[in-house]
Amino acid sequence: MKQPSWDIIGKRKWGYLFSLLVIIPGIIALSVNGLNLGVDFTGGTFLDLRLEKDFTTGQVRQIFDRFGLGRSIIQKGAGRDLSIRTRFLSEEERVKILQALRQEFGEVTVLRADEVGPRIGRELRNIAILGVAIGLLLQVVYISYRFKSVRFAVAADIALLHDILVVLAAFSLTRKEVNSSFVAVLLTVVGYSINDTIVLFDRIRENLAMRAREPFDRLVNRSILEALVRSLNTSITTILAIGAVYFFGGTTIRDFAFGLMVGIATGAYSSIFTASPLLVDWHLWAQRRKVKPVEARLPAVGPSPVPATASPATSPGGQPPRKHKKRRK
Repeated sequence: MKQPSWDIIGKRKWGYLFSLLVIIPGIIALSVNGLNLGVDFTGGTFLDLRLEKDFTTGQVRQIFDRFGLGRSIIQKGAGRDLSIRTRFLSEEERVKILQALRQEFGEVTVLRADEVGPRIGRELRNIAILGVAIGLLLQVVYISYRFKSVRFAVAADIALLHDILVVLAAFSLTRKEVNSSFVAVLLTVVGYSINDTIVLFDRIRENLAMRAREPFDRLVNRSILEALVRSLNTSITTILAIGAVYFFGGTTIRDFAFGLMVGIATGAYSSIFTASPLLVDWHLWAQRRKVKPVEARLPAVGPSPVPATASPATSPGGQPPRKHKKRRK
């Protein structure tokens, strides 16, 4: 199959522009509206129940919808056990919900009823931020060792930060709920995106060994085109599989699947249009820095002065030359 001849690196500024057009509105939305934090971060009421009759989470959710609690996290446990995480419930609201469940499923046994304050949510948020930060730092160390250059590591981590910002922007703009599964989304996106970037960087390293005299920007463009089909095929097939989960997997897993689809799509994009162009720009900037000190050390080149030559008829002092008489023997 003939390899395409697109000049991706030559048009890399358009890639930077597109990223800014996505990230800047997301940052504005984060600043104005923030994230739609779920009960895992804001705190709320946790209920563990055991029902007399068989049930499905969809049936339970319909009951919670009547009380405006359709976004609650409802999980079916072993047998007829049921776990519910929702916003803070007053004693009156809790009694009404239990009565509605008894009318539908018979006797309801309360195994546990706890209220978790926002302090636990803050601790979970801090742990999530720390986990992502440690992951990024360890990747810098590993990639620097693997590729014998910190440039590859920094370019890869900037691309990862780009992906995380895009996922945060998507959740802020769409007002998707952010709960404990969102931490799993971020860590999955980080792992998937870095894998895509490493595959592309490996191709660049192989071409550097075989084509040492080729200009670096042309070599990177060649490497992108060689890995492009593989990268797109892997990302598209993964997004299609997660898309099936999004549409047919139920309400509780829908936000998780949405985050994965956005993250995998932007991970494939950033490997091609962010990480590799940043590597090229850093290389060109380093070359310019090397050239400038050399030019500063070189002496100024100007027209060399022509020395004044004395006329043969005059001496250097302006007097006519003295004639020496030959002595006769």
